[in-house]
Amino acid sequence: MSNKRPKVVITDCDHPSVEIEKEIFSEINPEFLLAHCITEDEVIEAAKDADGIINQYAPITRRVIESLKVCKVIARYGVGVDNIDIEAATEYGIIIANVPDYCVDEVSTHTMALILACARGITLLDGKISEKMWDFTLAKPLFRTKGKTLGLFGLGKIARALAQKASGFGFKIIAYDPYVSKVDEGIELVEFSK
Repeated sequence: MSNKRPKVVITDCDHPSVEIEKEIFSEINPEFLLAHCITEDEVIEAAKDADGIINQYAPITRRVIESLKVCKVIARYGVGVDNIDIEAATEYGIIIANVPDYCVDEVSTHTMALILACARGITLLDGKISEKMWDFTLAKPLFRTKGKTLGLFGLGKIARALAQKASGFGFKIIAYDPYVSKVDEGIELVEFSK
């Protein structure tokens, strides 16, 4: 058995620090390389001797996978794996992992904040206050959320989380999703017509 430390390559990420990742892997004490890969060739160069890869956007193509000498796992920051050649990885015995609930709460909360900002004219009024002017008559239309209808096109994890948040503000929730037949309480499935 080799005493060589495992190598983990983070091909790319859009957050400034990888301290959380290092803490999670601290028990096995791997060598960490944070590369800032954009192209296939950059990934090949950075990850050729990686035991594991953590990836966000950089392409993990068949060519990349064929160049990996010892890689056992590729984990993706995010839900989708469309930038990874799953078929090639499977052929080479490389496990692919993702984060199925990545940013569900963050995106649904941000969406709810934007809905509330629109409903209450926050951006417009904030701009007027910054100009040292207060005239609430400019903020029209303002509306109460209670009893208003929020329509969702698609009912995946983010939309369901948003529906739960919006119902707390009194919204009636309707949704269209041709792939969903059962919905959570408080959501009404509707048909979509052009």
